Amino acid sequence: MKVAGVVDVVGASQFAFDEEYSLALPDWGVRAVAARDWRPLVEQVVTRCTDLVFSENRYDEAFVESLTDSVGENAQALHDVLTGRLETGDVPLTQRLRFAALEAEARIPHASLQRSYRISYFLQWQHWVRVIEQAAIDEQVDPREAMRAVGSLTAAVHAYSDTVISNVATTFARSEDAFNRSRAHVRHRLVREILDGREEALSPADLVTLDYSLQASHLAVLLPRTPQGAANQLTVGLRAAVRPSHLLVYPVGLRSSVVWMASATAWSEERVARVVDVLEAAGAVAALSEPQSGLTGFVAGFEQARDVEQVCAAVLTTEGSGVVRYSQVRLEILLMQNRPLAVAFIREELGPLADDTAEAARLRATLEVSFRLGSHVATAEHLALHEHTVRNRLQRATELIGPLHERRTELQVALRLWHIVSSTGPEAIASSRVGDRPS
Repeated sequence: MKVAGVVDVVGASQFAFDEEYSLALPDWGVRAVAARDWRPLVEQVVTRCTDLVFSENRYDEAFVESLTDSVGENAQALHDVLTGRLETGDVPLTQRLRFAALEAEARIPHASLQRSYRISYFLQWQHWVRVIEQAAIDEQVDPREAMRAVGSLTAAVHAYSDTVISNVATTFARSEDAFNRSRAHVRHRLVREILDGREEALSPADLVTLDYSLQASHLAVLLPRTPQGAANQLTVGLRAAVRPSHLLVYPVGLRSSVVWMASATAWSEERVARVVDVLEAAGAVAALSEPQSGLTGFVAGFEQARDVEQVCAAVLTTEGSGVVRYSQVRLEILLMQNRPLAVAFIREELGPLADDTAEAARLRATLEVSFRLGSHVATAEHLALHEHTVRNRLQRATELIGPLHERRTELQVALRLWHIVSSTGPEAIASSRVGDRPS
């Protein structure tokens, strides 16, 4: 196939070369491409796209997983086209069309979709050009033939990318149009405007569509591991347990949701406890705000739940529950506002007990239980140890960091912060040394 055929394939792009290039690589080029694994390209493209295009979605596991599947399908198909195993018109688009629909649902701008593909194809083109160049050197190919091979590669990548992008763009546009027409989208847009501080733009008709009383007393429940569909199912039990006047489910990400429950009267401690019971019985991981009233409370409750989510993983390891309330981690949230200072505080207070060693872990666990229960006997029973073992561990801790009870408050706070900071990796604490202070 000559360049004229490429122009027919790419249609509106209307590019041309000074010379005619075949879309087929020469035999030595095909051998070189076939011998090279396309899989390392996937991680490179995904990393670059998440850094430059999808930075807000980098921690959404479902989004990154779908992006990876799409890039993998793309890289393999292009490799097969270049080696002649696959015709451009026969490339599979399953994962890429699925990702395009997902992008529309996640409200990713169309410009971002296009940019991600430009980045992807540039990186792949650059990779295969280097392969062709090295093969030409190894095969001692005439420079003019090598240049023609690069031209053929460029033409093939361009024709392939245009075919794929055209199909993906159509799917994206259809999915986006369907979602924009749905009532769910309108509700999501209204919630987003409220959270973004643009609630003054809401009309009476918008409030009817929202179908949630913003002037009530709110309880926000963030479900970081529960997609919207499963969250809707979970609301059945919540409605039965506490009978809220209104209930609203909003997808924070592809696999996370927030549920607001409104009450015409103030939330009692007993009703909040019933919410916790329902969530725990369902095995949910959840972050709860404190009850908040009015429009500002609607937003504040969501922000509190998001703050809890930041420390939730650490609390789960110590509290043994998948449900964490804002009141349980208020201190950690406050102190983690300045992470470098918190890390320095941990190192200065715990010293060697902050290390990622088996001994340090035993001493931390013993110290935490001892502070909480207040006696050697109770600590020994709780940890299933002999009382002498507890005494020996506490004595060892004293030898390492000095008198314990004189700094009881500081040590308890440091131990609680240790769980949060270490959840991102022990090196997060190890990188800060005793006496270090943020500049």
